[in-house]
Amino acid sequence: MNVTYEHKPAMTFIGFSASIRPEEGYQKCPEFWDREYSRKYARLWQTMKPETPVEAAILENGIGLFAICDEKEGAFEYWIAGLYRGGDVPQGLKLYTFPESDWAMFSAKGPLPGSLQALNTRVWQEWYPGEGQQYAGNGNAMLEVYSPGDMQSPDYECGIWVPVCRDGNQPGKEDGNNASEIVSTMTVMGLL
Repeated sequence: MNVTYEHKPAMTFIGFSASIRPEEGYQKCPEFWDREYSRKYARLWQTMKPETPVEAAILENGIGLFAICDEKEGAFEYWIAGLYRGGDVPQGLKLYTFPESDWAMFSAKGPLPGSLQALNTRVWQEWYPGEGQQYAGNGNAMLEVYSPGDMQSPDYECGIWVPVCRDGNQPGKEDGNNASEIVSTMTVMGLL
């Protein structure tokens, strides 16, 4: 598994979300994508002519090129998102900001959702217990990154980015290691 590290400025995303229990993530996240595709994307991708403010925001901000997994008590908020370019936030959409951070960036190749789910498991079962112990989580969320193209192709590329801080450099370090809490929750819930 390859990992690269890169520093990024604060990033704000726009999108919509659903609350999902960790033990149902590998089933419910793809179902959420399928449901939202039929509601918000199917007609839009055929015409590329937005008819609503939400459809305009989808095109203007690339909503669907990212997903955010924001850990909450007993669940996570799963977002379908795009990089926010400014402007109005239509009803039904909301903003999420990651602080300036270093990122551990992992990549996978293959059809979705299998390639991304396998990568997610490897990140938390292989990287985190080893090299990942050198870092503290920078917040309670991680980012899924999608490329344009055929998501069922064996050559499709996607990734997972985890915001990190070197131990001792984490803002709010007194609150504990958030990445450790995420892994503990995922293990207890049977995801790992």
